[in-house]
Amino acid sequence: MSHVHEIANIRVDLATGLPGEAAEYARTKVTAIAKYSPADISYAKVRLSTDGPRLVVAHASLDVNGTPVNADANAATYHEAVDLLHDKLQHLLAAMGR
Repeated sequence: MSHVHEIANIRVDLATGLPGEAAEYARTKVTAIAKYSPADISYAKVRLSTDGPRLVVAHASLDVNGTPVNADANAATYHEAVDLLHDKLQHLLAAMGR
């Protein structure tokens, strides 16, 4: 049976103007990628910011057993940006486990 990995510490930073629920959405989506990690993630930082009036930028930095994993995504809404970020992190973590 394989071990289900987890994120020990996750921090979400929001830019001014983004709704508070964006932080919880980002936390939920990033926490969900831990199952694709080859090891526990000791730290994850997610930053949601804006680039102009129509673009939300999502950035994540993870520490996977001492190995940094970074990804960025941008879209028109925070939901879309975080969903794209989730997909990129999932791909990166799955590739690490191969």
